[in-house]
Order: sequence, then structure tokens, then C-alpha cells
Amino acid sequence: MLGIVTRRRGWRETRLNTHGEAYEDFISAAYIAAIRLGTPTRAGLVHGDMDDEAVTVATEELVARGLLASTDDPDAWEVVPPRDALPRYAEAVERRMQTTRMTAGEVDALWRRAVGERPTLAASDLDVIDGTEAVAYRIASVHRSATLRVWWAVDGSPAGRQLLAEAVADPGRLAVRDGVERRLALDTSLLDDPAAMAFVDQLRADGHPVVFGHGVPFSLVVVDSVTAVVDLTTFDRDGGSFEVRLAPPVRAITRLFEAIWALATPYWPGLLEAPRTPDRLPLAERDQRILALLTTGASDQVIARLMAVSVRTVERRVRYLMDRLGAATRFQAGVQAARRDWI
Repeated sequence: MLGIVTRRRGWRETRLNTHGEAYEDFISAAYIAAIRLGTPTRAGLVHGDMDDEAVTVATEELVARGLLASTDDPDAWEVVPPRDALPRYAEAVERRMQTTRMTAGEVDALWRRAVGERPTLAASDLDVIDGTEAVAYRIASVHRSATLRVWWAVDGSPAGRQLLAEAVADPGRLAVRDGVERRLALDTSLLDDPAAMAFVDQLRADGHPVVFGHGVPFSLVVVDSVTAVVDLTTFDRDGGSFEVRLAPPVRAITRLFEAIWALATPYWPGLLEAPRTPDRLPLAERDQRILALLTTGASDQVIARLMAVSVRTVERRVRYLMDRLGAATRFQAGVQAARRDWI
């Protein structure tokens, strides 16, 4: 119904026995008739050459689409202002179209199994994405199409950094529907990226979990377990990235995200702040911050930049902390510190 039909049609011929485009024409004409009435009523629509049954079908559909609103009178409706209603309805249709395209490969594979054919990777199951701008656009698009979950891991790729900056300037850039589960896993190289941290704060404020891990292999997004975008702009800005909608590779990419998530460290708001009660712990403020950053897997170089000290200073303090905690590795130092409630 995005192309509104304004010409009058023969209602008797096209009302309830229509399907496909003819049905859309019927609903469109009913909508125009309702708009012309200003305050549409059953009597007014019937007077316009619709019979009672056609009025019932048309108005129920228009209410479901958010174009009319019911009133206390079952035979009267209000027209939702078209300037508001039509863009919302168009967005809903676009989301359904995008979901249809994304699930086409899975549905085709289901059909092939049902008729005894081996599922194959068709052209519709895999889109190669060329260029940083195109990758960023695709990731933003799949965010908006999500109905259940969006899991996003970012390795600091050019497309990822661009999107994080855009999302801070325009929160709608990576908007998702209410109720969609969001997870964000960031490489520790992004700890000193102001845009990344601002976006993290936005997600945290909305109650979504964020983790940091050292060595995220590449950026990826998994949406609703039916589509995945692999962002390889870290390795090649001009090509190589892709979107896939076939179940086996989507499951494999989902498993990779789950592994990244399990090995990463949850981010908490005070991670980059000075401790509020430094006297409570047997460590200097600087060492507490170093320990907190160690738990994320941050490298000495990242810690040095965040704390505005030299890498040599960080290396020296890390060795001191590992000795004090009796830890053989940086990871063990973080675990021991957490067990002692030092961070």
C-alpha cells in the first residue's frame, strides 16, 4: 500500500475476492475514501459504494496497519495523520522485505531438504560487500532489521570505527526495535577511542551488556541467527567483506562470537575512572587502574595511552603486581585481584 491508489474503483468487482496487488488496491482506495470523509464512519463508507462486509474488512486492515484508529463507537474511526502514519507503515514494510530477503536462503534450504535436494549456496545466500562505506551501511541496515537479537564484535576495523562515531552523533544510526537483545564485544584497542567509549556508555545506559577482549580476530555481526555480516575492512578496505544468510556459516559465525564473548571481560562504568575508595585497598590508585585494565586483556601500549604514562612504566608496574599477587600470567593477576576484591 505504499503506492496509494487515488482513482475510484468498482468496489463490487474488487472488494473481497481479490488477492495480491488487487487487494492492496482495494485497501488503498478504502484508505483514500476514509481520508476524504475526514472522520470516517460505516455509514459514510457504505454511502461511497462499499457494502457493510467490505467496510469491516477494510477498516480492520487499516487499523492493523496503523493508518486508522478505533474509537468508542465501533462504527466510527479516526484517521491517523498520514504524515506520521505512512512513514511508520513504510518502515514496517521495508523491515518485512529485508527480513524476507535475509531468510530466503534458509527457507530455500528447508524446501530443498523437504523435496530431497541437497541445499546449495545460491547467489542470494551470499553478498560480497565492497568498500568501507558499503560495509558500514550494511551493518547499520541489519541492526534495524533485527527482531530478536544483534550480536556485534568489533576489532577496530575502519567500518566499525566509522559506525561507532556515527552512532554517537546520530543514535538512530544503529537503532534496534524495543526488546531486541544486544551484545557488544570490543577489542581492547578501542578502549582509548572516544567514540567507541561514548557508544559503550549509551548501550550501558540502556541496559545492554558490553565486553572487552584482546585480539578480536575480525569484526562480525549476527542478527536473529539468520544472517551474519563479516567486516574485513581491517584487512582490505575495498573488498572481501560479505553478508551470508545460509544456516551453516551463520551458525559457525555465531559460535565464534560466543567464544569471543566467553573469553572477554565485562565492562563496568568505573573501569576507566579512579577508584572512589582508594584507602580501602592495599594498592596505589595507579596500580588499581592498571589491574582493572589488565582484566580486559588490554595491552601495555593501550594501558599506557589511557593512563598517560610510558609503556616502560606500565611494564614495570605489571611485573610488580604479578609478583605481589603470585601470578605467573597477566590473566592470573586479574583473577587473583578479583578474588581479593581489589578491583
